Amino acid sequence: MSADRSGPDKDLKVHSAQAERLHRFSHDLKNRLNGIGGSLRLLDELPAGAERDEVRAYAERSYYKALHDLENVLDDLGVERGPGTIRSAPVDLVPLVRRIIDELGHRIERKKVHLILESAPELIVQGDETLLHQVLSTLLSNAIKFSHPNGSVVIDGNMDGGHATLTVRDEGVGLSAEDLPQTFKAYAWLSSQSTQGEEQGRGSLARAMRVVLAHGGSLSVESDGPGKGCTFKLDLAKS
Repeated sequence: MSADRSGPDKDLKVHSAQAERLHRFSHDLKNRLNGIGGSLRLLDELPAGAERDEVRAYAERSYYKALHDLENVLDDLGVERGPGTIRSAPVDLVPLVRRIIDELGHRIERKKVHLILESAPELIVQGDETLLHQVLSTLLSNAIKFSHPNGSVVIDGNMDGGHATLTVRDEGVGLSAEDLPQTFKAYAWLSSQSTQGEEQGRGSLARAMRVVLAHGGSLSVESDGPGKGCTFKLDLAKS
């Protein structure tokens, strides 16, 4: 009678996959940091002007992309952590959203998703720009991930009394009534699947919720069911 090796074999496969993911991530991170370092050195040599602004913008995009990828890896590996220290200051969400759209440009183009930004000219809130960048990046990444090719994602922002409200609405795979209460739970397995095999990032929405709550805000999701898309609503106190 053969021994049942499904448990140990499964554990080895999981550890092997995690090691491979970490290896790829560390390689990509090293290249990205080298690029940021090169950009910073170049900034010292360039005079003020359009070229210098472009190099600075590239360095900023690379920094936020590296931070976002790091958070995803930590989420997938199940590393529990809080939002960290909140360095609060006035933050305009509109240019922040535009920056994130630019950072996600290659994914948007590859999937041919149409992003529509409908917002008040400015949405100034009180918060930590780096942490809010992570939250917004998670919401937009999630909408793209679960959208069908050639689908639309609408980002709508407005001021309502003492609060800024931003919604991200997609036409993607949607959520079942059973999945809705699990959406912001860390590492919950939902029935919805990304439309082109993208990594699920199962802990990213849970972390986004922790960051929003630490800012005294709220984050919610609505869906009319599978195949009918999702609407995520972020509410933060205005500055």
